Amino acid sequence: MLLKISAATTLVISIALGSAAPLVRTANAAEASLAARSASAAPGGVPPAMPVISRGVPAYTNDDCNGSTPASKANDNVYDDGWRACATPSPTAPIYLAYDLSAVPAPQRGAVLLVWYNDPATLVYDYTYHSTVNPYPPGCTTNCGWDPFDIPRDYTVEANPAPGGALPASGWVTLATMTGNNYHSRQHAVNLTGYNWIRINVTATDGKTAQTSGVVLNMDVHDASLGYRDDWIFYGDSITEGSMNHFDHGGTFAQQLSALVPGHFPAQEAGAIGGTLSNDGANSINTWLSLFSGSYVAIAYGTNDAGFCCSANVSPTIFYNNYVSMVQAVLAAGKTPIIPKIPWGCTSQIQTFVPQLNQQIDALYTAFPQIVHGPDLWAFFSANPTLIGGGGGTTGDCVHPTDAGYGALRQQWVNSAAATVYTPPPALQISNVQVSSVGASSAVITWTTNNTASSRVDYGTTTAYGSNVADPATVTSHSATLSGLTSSTTYHYQVSGVDTFGQSASSADATFTTLTVVGPASQFVLATTATPTAGTPFSFTVTAQDNAGNTATDYAGTVHFTSTDTGAVLPANATLTNGQGTFSATLTKAGAQTITATDTTTATITGTLSVTVRAGAAARMTLAVPQSANALTPFPVTVTLTDAYGNMATSYTGTVHFTSSDVLATLPADYTFTSADGGRHQFSVTLATPPAQTISVRDVANSSLGTTSSMITVNLVKVGL
Repeated sequence: MLLKISAATTLVISIALGSAAPLVRTANAAEASLAARSASAAPGGVPPAMPVISRGVPAYTNDDCNGSTPASKANDNVYDDGWRACATPSPTAPIYLAYDLSAVPAPQRGAVLLVWYNDPATLVYDYTYHSTVNPYPPGCTTNCGWDPFDIPRDYTVEANPAPGGALPASGWVTLATMTGNNYHSRQHAVNLTGYNWIRINVTATDGKTAQTSGVVLNMDVHDASLGYRDDWIFYGDSITEGSMNHFDHGGTFAQQLSALVPGHFPAQEAGAIGGTLSNDGANSINTWLSLFSGSYVAIAYGTNDAGFCCSANVSPTIFYNNYVSMVQAVLAAGKTPIIPKIPWGCTSQIQTFVPQLNQQIDALYTAFPQIVHGPDLWAFFSANPTLIGGGGGTTGDCVHPTDAGYGALRQQWVNSAAATVYTPPPALQISNVQVSSVGASSAVITWTTNNTASSRVDYGTTTAYGSNVADPATVTSHSATLSGLTSSTTYHYQVSGVDTFGQSASSADATFTTLTVVGPASQFVLATTATPTAGTPFSFTVTAQDNAGNTATDYAGTVHFTSTDTGAVLPANATLTNGQGTFSATLTKAGAQTITATDTTTATITGTLSVTVRAGAAARMTLAVPQSANALTPFPVTVTLTDAYGNMATSYTGTVHFTSSDVLATLPADYTFTSADGGRHQFSVTLATPPAQTISVRDVANSSLGTTSSMITVNLVKVGL
């Protein structure tokens, strides 16, 4: 049978105690009325069921401890009393547990999820892991509950097409291989199409002692023909470790949920490790998620964060950021984060800091509407203090629940899941659609929905619409502002949204007409489609607009132009026609430049055009050389091309040729500039003849584009005798 460990004892040793540990909770365990819950709904609607197809099928093993723990204990409905093999497996003497699934209808044994559980024999999810902040609780000098008990370390998951009835001796096909496992539960998504048998074949285990180096587990096979969504994992500290493992507590999470939601029996792992903080979860979440096939990821840290608060490594801000990292990782993996409030406890650390951390969780709910709200464990346990050891006059550390408290906490999770993930949503309905604040160029559309949903308004001058504004945030009171509308125009519009269950709804078509009022000019808007080149004229437009962005057709002022380019050729002062005008300007300085138009009387009526000016064609070549050089010693020279205005000719791609007054000089070969040169390239030259020489460089296609260096003194280097 499974080794049973007292949940209360385990929790106490695997989380920080006293002032260095906090936990929380809310009201009576079985209490939470589903109808009264206000938690957020789970995205995507109710997951398709993943029924267990291995319950009670013929089970076989080659080691049942001389009949005391038969294979049938692995697939019955008792999870804290499973199958155990007493021998220690090895590659030459493996121990297996096999199921005959031949009586299961073939459509239910195609895509399946095999899950095995070694907890609560081994309590911690990963017995090798220790928190970086809290590796061992106070007073703990040994492994303190992190010991492995009969955990499968090396194994294969195998299938066999043989007919049912007699365990096949051969023909097993490996579907999955695991080596070096250090987790107390694992799941494998495999395809059993064409197979009648499945087994786990263990070749090595981990155990604290020789007496705990056999194999202990329960093993379920779920029908996943409709997907793997109905699968949960609970990450957290020792409170989650003690409540969400497969110790009885009135039934496992899946068993209790199945009683509330018939037809569903989700796979569920207790991925919790005592003593851990939110930074441990943030550091490990991606590794853990890679092992998980399902959708629902519960994240329940915070008690130890409160216990160790506050320092450079632990604070409410750090807690929030750690949770953001975990939520983002879960969402990026295509899964659903589920976050509860941190439990109440009676230590001073919990009383002081958990409320602050729970405020951070409220902020997470707002920042990430995809989060499904888990149970409010602060409210629950503060209303039921005797369910916390040391609370309400009981004995304990004021941190961990009592045995009854752990059962109550599990029930809170069951109730929360049933009310959110497993409750069919009402159909999405849109109501009270109204248009307001209609102006000449804008309007506001508001509406309400019965479920939280995204917002979208499609609009246009016909029922084909053509434009839209959208907001993915899920709310029930919606508002959307349509801007950039044309005055005195009738617009059609339709509102729609998608709720967190994936349901969509839309309103009937409706219309509104924009106003025609145009105010006095308050600004100029300058625009161009050109990318100016230095020295080349380009056109731009100036439009006088009122505060609403309408063209001020009655503008009768005079426009004056200025520029950041001191060499610019700008239009003379001018007037606009019907509030608009087209002008020409020539800029000479490459790079970011602006042209500003300003009313000559009212300086606040102004506007600026920002452009990036390209350099013109290369008009001048320069050659940078040293004043002197040693004979027969290479030295660098730099050729630079500029346009007529002194801008680097970055687009120059001509070919240059070098000559020298020194007939013995070693000169570069002809070189074609590339765009990567940006108009400048360095070469190597060697002169040989004293006393002085020059170097010339020319564009091979344009002899007028070239230059000759100043005289370079050539020094004769004397070689020592």
